[in-house]
Amino acid sequence: MAVLAQIMQIEYYIYISLKSILYSGYKKEVHILKIEMHAHTSEVSPCAKVPADGMVKACAEAGYQGVVVTDHFNDYVLESFPGSARDRVTRYLEGFQRAQEAGAKLGIQVILGMESCIAGGPEDFLVYGIDKDFLYQNPRFYQYTQEQAYQTCREYGALFFQAHPCRSYCKPRDPHLLDGVEIYNGNPRHENNNRRAKKWAEKYHLMVSSGSDFHQLEDAGLGGIILSTNVQNSRELAAVLKQGTAELIQTP
Repeated sequence: MAVLAQIMQIEYYIYISLKSILYSGYKKEVHILKIEMHAHTSEVSPCAKVPADGMVKACAEAGYQGVVVTDHFNDYVLESFPGSARDRVTRYLEGFQRAQEAGAKLGIQVILGMESCIAGGPEDFLVYGIDKDFLYQNPRFYQYTQEQAYQTCREYGALFFQAHPCRSYCKPRDPHLLDGVEIYNGNPRHENNNRRAKKWAEKYHLMVSSGSDFHQLEDAGLGGIILSTNVQNSRELAAVLKQGTAELIQTP
């Protein structure tokens, strides 16, 4: 009996040791990443009140590890810049580039996105999964129809989301020409009707996202997503969004 007890005790210690090793390894594999999905810089977006470095700092102080810069890619922005279409895109990218520089200093991953209008109405659309080449190839994206915009994104491997579709001055556009919907917009200065947006997205089985719609310092931390895996760029972010595993940040 004494020998049996010793064997059982040894087996128990082996079990505890293996469990500890496995658990320790599991913990090392988990990366929690809080990302702001909708943010503007005053260098580019006329409605924004905070420069790129201040926006990144505010997001960092709010506990974010990543920020998607989604400056307005609209006619009234791009066509206010001098030079050729390529020159205007280069000027548009200044907000993103300054945010990247600030992010490098603060340890914040800064990712390129955009918020654009299209032909046919005042509605805004968020595009994820793009890089600078996408913008240079589509310098007048804001003139596209919804079908053209959707197909262009699809061919590039990008995602086409409608931003705040139920905001007071907006209406939901054709759901069959969308990848997803920003169902939670945290901007406190608009009537976003987020619950209606969520129901509409669910009805058409669309991907979902959340964003603070950062324009002012008070907007930091009002939206975004939480991931359990790290992302280094916009294409990786788009791939994770397609998986549907992101947790949405929705403040009261």
